[in-house]
Amino acid sequence: MDGITLSSGTRIPVLGLGVYQTPPGITERVVREAIEVGYRLIDTAQYYRNEAQVGRAVREALSQGMAREDLFLTTKIMASGHEESRRAIAESVAALDLGPIDLMLIHWPQEDGPGTWRALEEAVEAGRVRAIGLSNFYGQDLEEIIRGARIMPAVNQVESSVLYQQRRLMPALERHGIRLEAWGPLGQGRRGVLDDPVLARVARAHGATPAQVALAFQVRTGVITIPKTVSRDRMVENLGAADIGLSAAELEQLAALDTGRCIGWPGFPEQDYDPADHPFSPPA
Repeated sequence: MDGITLSSGTRIPVLGLGVYQTPPGITERVVREAIEVGYRLIDTAQYYRNEAQVGRAVREALSQGMAREDLFLTTKIMASGHEESRRAIAESVAALDLGPIDLMLIHWPQEDGPGTWRALEEAVEAGRVRAIGLSNFYGQDLEEIIRGARIMPAVNQVESSVLYQQRRLMPALERHGIRLEAWGPLGQGRRGVLDDPVLARVARAHGATPAQVALAFQVRTGVITIPKTVSRDRMVENLGAADIGLSAAELEQLAALDTGRCIGWPGFPEQDYDPADHPFSPPA
C-alpha cells in the first residue's frame, strides 16, 4: 500500500482502520481480521478504551511472523499539562505493550496544550514515541502548539470527507508541513453522503462502490484516511479504495462536492457547523 512520509521521517500508510466506538469485547477480533486482509495502519485512543485489545491483536500478528516495522500504530492521549500527560503517555505505552508507539496525538485541545506537547516531545526524545501530532485542533489552539513546538506536529487528525475537505484548515497545515489525517471519511453514514449522484457515477465507471470512491478521493489527494468498520467484508471493500485510480477530471468533479461544513460526530445534531468557528471539537 502507498504511504506518506511524515515530517518526522516516519512513513505512514495512506489508508488504515479506526477503532472508535469498537467495543473492547470485539476489538481484538476486528484488528486481527484487519491485519489479515491487509491493513497496516491501526488507529486507537485512550478515550476508546480498547488500546489493550489492539495491542493483543498486534502481538498475535507479530507472533505469527509479521514484522513490527510493517505495522503502524496510532493512539491519542486525553490529558492536560506536562505531568498528567507524562502519566498518560506511560499508560498508553503500557496498554499497547508494543514498544515505541509510531504516532501519538493530543486527542483534542485541553487547558494546558503546550505542557502536553512538551511531554510528547520528551517521549520522542526518549524513544518511547516515533512521531507526534494533534487531533481536532483549529485556530488559536493549533497556533499555540505550533508557536512553542520544538518538534512540529506530524499530523492533525480532523473530520474530513469528500463533502468536507477542510479547505479553511489546509493552508495553516501546509505552511508547517503538517499532514491532514481524516476521521469520518465516509460521513459516518449521515446526511446521505454516499447517495451523492456524482459519487455514484464515478463508482459505476470504475466498477466500484460510492464508499470506495469517497475514500479513493481522500487517498489520491494526499489525505491519510482511517475509516471505521467492524465488518470483514467492509474492511476488504474499504481497503480496495487504495487501488482505484481517479482521472484528473474525476478528481475535479469530486472536489466540487465540498460543502465547507462538517457533519459532526455521533450524537451531534446534524446542522451546518464548522469547527474552525469554535474553540473545541469533541473526540473522534
